[in-house]
Amino acid sequence: MEKRPLSLTIIAWILIIFGLFGLYSAATMSSNPMVVKMLANSPVPLIFNQIWSVIGCIVGFVCAYGILKGMPWSRVLYLAWGILGLAVGAYISPIKYVLVVSLVILVIICAFLWTNAANDWFQARGFMLSREGRRG
Repeated sequence: MEKRPLSLTIIAWILIIFGLFGLYSAATMSSNPMVVKMLANSPVPLIFNQIWSVIGCIVGFVCAYGILKGMPWSRVLYLAWGILGLAVGAYISPIKYVLVVSLVILVIICAFLWTNAANDWFQARGFMLSREGRRG
């Protein structure tokens, strides 16, 4: 088995840490007056923001697991969820400049997810959802 590149290990653990912070944030959103005031400018209710955050955290955990295990679908899921998240964020976020930071993070992480070393770890090229040479 190919040794997992350090960059992918770091990315997976960053996704796990961001997910834990995200779950905490979603759980405490309604009790923070500053957040409630800020989200009052959002076109969707607070509960939607909380549910969207929790779903995003779960997807992040699934992606991190897949990256650590070398499952090619995990990087495609990360990219697809990132694009969807930016699109939804453009609509619901009261602070639009945060989307620029999110886009930069998405591009940087995806650059690492599709390096030659990452391709070898995932044993896949491009946007393949399964490993080369395996059925399933």
